[in-house]
Amino acid sequence: MSLWRRSIIGTFDGWRGNIYRLAVHPGYRRRGIARRLVAEVERRLVQEGAKRITALVEKNHPWATGFWEAVGYGADSRIVRHVRSL
Repeated sequence: MSLWRRSIIGTFDGWRGNIYRLAVHPGYRRRGIARRLVAEVERRLVQEGAKRITALVEKNHPWATGFWEAVGYGADSRIVRHVRSL
């Protein structure tokens, strides 16, 4: 079994907060851990001055998009992610 059980990465760029990664070990899911992690990162980002928070979510993972919708985040059809592989 992996040593990690949960992880989240939240950053503030001076304008908005960003959540890039959220992971909970499968053996620890469905216990509210992810919701608590998101709430804590939101609290800290607001303390830093964030007025908006975005979450980067893989659109082809319905379990992930469903979670983010359940905690109050909606898909923003105005945004397109551009990627360059190096």
